[in-house]
Amino acid sequence: MQIRVVIVSPEPISDALAGRIPPSRNRIEQETEHGHVLSVVCDHDDPDALRRELRNESRGEAVAVITGPLATAPAGLILLDVDSTFTTTEAVDLLAEHAGAGEKVARITERAMRGELDFAESLRERVATLAGLPTSVFAEVGPRMTLAPGAELLLAAARAVGAKIGVTSGGFTQLVGPMAEHHRLDFWNANELGIHVVDGVERLTGEVVGAIVDRDQKSRDLARFAAAAAVDPGMTVAVGDGANDLAMLGAAGLGIAYCAKPVTAEKADVAISFPRLDAVEAFALLR
Repeated sequence: MQIRVVIVSPEPISDALAGRIPPSRNRIEQETEHGHVLSVVCDHDDPDALRRELRNESRGEAVAVITGPLATAPAGLILLDVDSTFTTTEAVDLLAEHAGAGEKVARITERAMRGELDFAESLRERVATLAGLPTSVFAEVGPRMTLAPGAELLLAAARAVGAKIGVTSGGFTQLVGPMAEHHRLDFWNANELGIHVVDGVERLTGEVVGAIVDRDQKSRDLARFAAAAAVDPGMTVAVGDGANDLAMLGAAGLGIAYCAKPVTAEKADVAISFPRLDAVEAFALLR
């Protein structure tokens, strides 16, 4: 079976790790903006066993053994989570600071991480702390949503090969929408915060309007965005950091965990543990 083995590291790739890749004349080694890249196209009878072997040998390098159409062609669609993936920030935390509810929101998040709340429950509890905030808060919080290092380089690389790129977010339309428009993303989806008018001032109701963008919705977003772009599901790449991203990572042709929680990193096809989002390019776009 033809496969593509890709290793990316901010430091030189160890000889021990590189030496475990089958020999091939189609071998490319580069030093890029995000680090060192080794890409090898070769034949192998048991890609899963090779993936386990390389990941066990890895000491911080991001390793992929790619099969199927992405082994020899660039992705047609890259779909990213937003909070702590496309951006370094968490939107609900930024809003909670303005509501004076930062500590309460942190406690709710911790309960969710311990499995005491599912994502929808935890989101509703956190959003409830925002009730009464004027919508002018979005103009203050939006500029504080900082992009991950290398995010703009990844966008440019995707556009250079004609790949579509979008985001699906457990965050909020009032923040994700302007950000997506500013960066000319092809697709986006997020939760909508309820708004009402009190004494002539638009304020948050503390509720989420409509369906919540949870684990299953993110997977559905991947499917519908791919269909809209006429991209085969096998040619899609999904990138995220949390358990809420696992379904879309599993549904994509290649699922990439980025600076992720341990359970997400373990289950993804690739785990990038260093903060350079443009490292995704080497796996998704055949650099």
